[in-house]
Amino acid sequence: MKRSEMDAALEALYAQVPDVGCKGLCHEACGPIGMNPREHQRIRERGVKIPHFKDALAELVETGDYSCPALDKDNRCTVYDIRPMVCHLWGATEGISCEYGCRPAEGDLLPDAEGYALMSQSLDVGKPDALNGEELGRLKERLDDPKFRRTVREYVRENRLAAKPRRKPGRRG
Repeated sequence: MKRSEMDAALEALYAQVPDVGCKGLCHEACGPIGMNPREHQRIRERGVKIPHFKDALAELVETGDYSCPALDKDNRCTVYDIRPMVCHLWGATEGISCEYGCRPAEGDLLPDAEGYALMSQSLDVGKPDALNGEELGRLKERLDDPKFRRTVREYVRENRLAAKPRRKPGRRG
């Protein structure tokens, strides 16, 4: 798949996520993330080197601190227009709603199943073994199960707290 085709596929997926009217207050949530290799490459083309998820997580574990390299001195995202899917989903889905009140203008958050499906699809862009329609349907069905959603939500909440300790006063966020 050509870069232009991957970019178009990613943009089509991003367009399915409602705009949350970001206030730029969530920089402390900008921790180690996984993303599609093309998303990573697009950010690198802008001159920002985001470490691989495992390297960033190792830094967080070792130092107790991690600051996303895409943040400027005012803690604003310098690649907001091409940010990865997980960043698009922040504040737009039930499971990762924004604690600072940023919400879709329509007020409705995406159901977790839709958010996870979009995340899965974005990670598959450009891969020959991407989920087919049937597999995506089964994934959405599984994520629509309230018991499974509760398990995933608890896992995310517990791991968000464990992976993102509060920053020390005076440290850049």
